[in-house]
Amino acid sequence: MTASPTGPVAVLGTGAFAQGLVRGLAQRPGRVSTVHIIGRTPERAEAVAALAAGHAALAGTRVAFAAQSAGPSPGDRLRPLLRSLRPALLVVCASPQPPSEARTGASGWAALLRRAGFGVTLPIQAELVRDCGLACADASPATQVVNACFPDLVNPALHGEGLPVLCGLGNVATLATGIRARLDLHDESRLALLAHHAHLSTPEDPRDEAAGWLDGTPLAELPTLLEGVRATPRDFLNELGAHSAVPALHALTDPTVSYTGHLPAPHGLPGGYPVSIHESVLSLRLPPDLSQSEAVAFHRRREHLDGVRLGDDGLLRFTPATLSVLREHGADLPASFRPADLPDLCRRLLELRDRLRRTDASPSRQKEHP
Repeated sequence: MTASPTGPVAVLGTGAFAQGLVRGLAQRPGRVSTVHIIGRTPERAEAVAALAAGHAALAGTRVAFAAQSAGPSPGDRLRPLLRSLRPALLVVCASPQPPSEARTGASGWAALLRRAGFGVTLPIQAELVRDCGLACADASPATQVVNACFPDLVNPALHGEGLPVLCGLGNVATLATGIRARLDLHDESRLALLAHHAHLSTPEDPRDEAAGWLDGTPLAELPTLLEGVRATPRDFLNELGAHSAVPALHALTDPTVSYTGHLPAPHGLPGGYPVSIHESVLSLRLPPDLSQSEAVAFHRRREHLDGVRLGDDGLLRFTPATLSVLREHGADLPASFRPADLPDLCRRLLELRDRLRRTDASPSRQKEHP
């Protein structure tokens, strides 16, 4: 595997995670001299670029921020933009389905998400990332895609379709940052954490909990540490996840910089892992006596927490509980599907979402998915 070329970074999205990420890049630029912020409208992209430029001025750094517009359908507009910019990385932070809706929404769709699990949105989350991967392959093949939108399952699904996405951001890295703060641990190489997106919440069954090691020894107090992290407001955790991504992006764009930390879905593996980046090459950094196949199996056994599984046969499957909730709402979706089916499933789920967003959540249907 060849080292990634240095060059500008393009961030697709202008929401909270993207804002946190560009603030981090403004304050700690490394060799990243230019960050292109790609938004749906020029006005929004310019506002976020101005915010980031202000932080760069405060920090005394020289990183520049340029606003770009991809329009309402970024998949169509990205190709000429990528052909012109040739970024080293395209970081996808834009999602058609905000994660916060399941926690705070009052519509029938929000209630469905709480009962079915966030994995039900996999086809929606994957569609834009898929478009970005295709656009990079066509217009800027040297650009690597990094996905911050439900990467733990989106990235493996896209790899199953033959669309490589290098890694994700957030999730396991967010949890690792919170744990380090509670342990007053300045050297992240001492910590190894296996955690899935679903571990941002406490699993009902303790056997489904994340796993951690400190200096190669199992971290017995991990559930207590995670309890403290999970008590942090989710928007605060979002900020931590965005800032934790900055050193990894530096290492991916600068072969002279190394990184030891955590990332979700490296090279399309399901879930989140301890990793290292050396000479811009991303590798797993597993604890002693744990093989890659064992780490992957660990995550496969916990995918049901989000309501969807990825089998060894390459098929994606909604869990029976998730499928039951979908069918209660008239969604005639298949129990299993291939990665190539994701665009059609996305269309059908968006139709269901549009219908359910016009309805109030029924008080009798508030039981959340485990």
